[in-house]
Amino acid sequence: MKLKQSLALLCMLMFSQTVLAETESEWNYPMQPGESVWSIAHELLTDWREWKTIERLNNISNDRQMLPGTVLKIPRSLIKERQSDITILDVSGTVTAQVVMNDGTVKAHLPLVRGQGLGQGDQIKTSPQSSVLLEFDDGTQVLILENSLLKIRQATVVGSKRKVIDIKVFLEEGEAEIRANPAKVPGSQFLIDTPVAFATTKGTTYRVRAKGSNTAAEVVEGKIGVENNLGGTTVSQGYGTLAKADMPPAKPTKLLSAPELPDLSAPIQYLPSKLVWSELKDAAKYRGQISPDKLFTAIVYDSVSDQPKMGLPSSLQDKSYWLRVRAISEEGLQGFSSVQEITIDARPFPPVRQAPRPSDSIYSGEVEFVWSRPELADRFQVDIAKDEHFETLALQESDISDTRFTANIMEPGDYYWRVTSVTSQGKVGPLGFAGEFTVKPVPAKPELQAPVSSENEMFFSWNTEPDIKYYQLQFASDQEFNDILVDKNTDKAELAIDKPQPGTYYIRVRAFDADDYAGEWTAPQQVEQPIENWWPLIFSGAATLLLIL
Repeated sequence: MKLKQSLALLCMLMFSQTVLAETESEWNYPMQPGESVWSIAHELLTDWREWKTIERLNNISNDRQMLPGTVLKIPRSLIKERQSDITILDVSGTVTAQVVMNDGTVKAHLPLVRGQGLGQGDQIKTSPQSSVLLEFDDGTQVLILENSLLKIRQATVVGSKRKVIDIKVFLEEGEAEIRANPAKVPGSQFLIDTPVAFATTKGTTYRVRAKGSNTAAEVVEGKIGVENNLGGTTVSQGYGTLAKADMPPAKPTKLLSAPELPDLSAPIQYLPSKLVWSELKDAAKYRGQISPDKLFTAIVYDSVSDQPKMGLPSSLQDKSYWLRVRAISEEGLQGFSSVQEITIDARPFPPVRQAPRPSDSIYSGEVEFVWSRPELADRFQVDIAKDEHFETLALQESDISDTRFTANIMEPGDYYWRVTSVTSQGKVGPLGFAGEFTVKPVPAKPELQAPVSSENEMFFSWNTEPDIKYYQLQFASDQEFNDILVDKNTDKAELAIDKPQPGTYYIRVRAFDADDYAGEWTAPQQVEQPIENWWPLIFSGAATLLLIL
């Protein structure tokens, strides 16, 4: 067992050290256990009789003494190879490509769609919150994540039976998740290069991120070689390494364990929303990803946070998703993932409450409620209660087609209200969020006392009411108060006015509270101002009579 592991490690190291040394005229092939130059020639060459050329070029005297992993230099002119089929299995968000056409012309910014094919020389760019999944002939899959730029430098199928794949890609910026050579075809090669280092493997699952002068690689399954011109290292399953410009790849470190997620089996009914999980020791950040499928062939939402939580955007549709969460170390290496299925059932969304607001001054009587109309909402249900849990409803009105409703609320006090959307098919959405409002009593109507007159003034008074800021008194010559003679405010329950001329008058009073809200006017009260001195009238009448005579 140890011998097999040592041979595999030797094979990987020799492969990683030589794979970038290839030229356009030569192909480097690491020998597999049990192979000979003769068998290699029959599988990989256009003419098996060129096996002697391979022996001569590599100075081989006895190929039976050669160890597995020995790299053979084979002229490309002798190799039986064709372009690999590269298929887009899935696209999420906005992904474009710069594509090399059959006639050699280049077309840029072409949108990629599922089922489309790509080839050597094509360059792929993913936008924020976007991803694309590529598959090669041998089943190798590459998931390119958001904000990435990746070029397919080489993708060929070598040989006739085994479908040996020779793949080289360049990740200029961003991130890729690789599942290389899942069938473990001997001799297949996958290399992902970055501006700082390159990673090589013959059959494993791993992640590579390139950002500026840093490259990170983490192995989920198998092992990879990571190298640059200053050195290299082998990264085993459960470990990761960092490579920086002008430095060899760092010694691999163990990846952080998977965070512990809470039970998320209950449907998520409100968007946007937030998921929270337990804090993990040694974690500097956390990454949460959402995919429509358990294998994460597409990423519809990607989030990094300093805290053990992530937001869920309102763009998520009502269906089942898979959540993947992992911790990030101080160095930037991402650990193992916790995966759990979640279900979104948030539509139709609750309306946005517009009025009344908690700060509004509302008085007993008609109260108007106003809200928005969310997408898919055909009608609404309004609940009004005296408690925030809506255990005892003061009013419930269903089948409201408009986005406003007027209720008659006479009892003062604190109230809560919510609006729930209903689709045209009758699907009731999540209960609306509760809003609070207070109904105040209308300022009480004063009770006028009989007026009292002095020599020069007429004095009015009424009963004092609590929570009254001031009163308004109007004195008019007509019952409709079209001819107002006196209009005064007073903070006391009394007011004196100059005594009017003799005649019939009308008075009314109303109260204002601290919000300057006016109560009802008292009923107009008739006031008679009698003639107190008849002598002026007698003399005036006599004078008038003499003039007539």
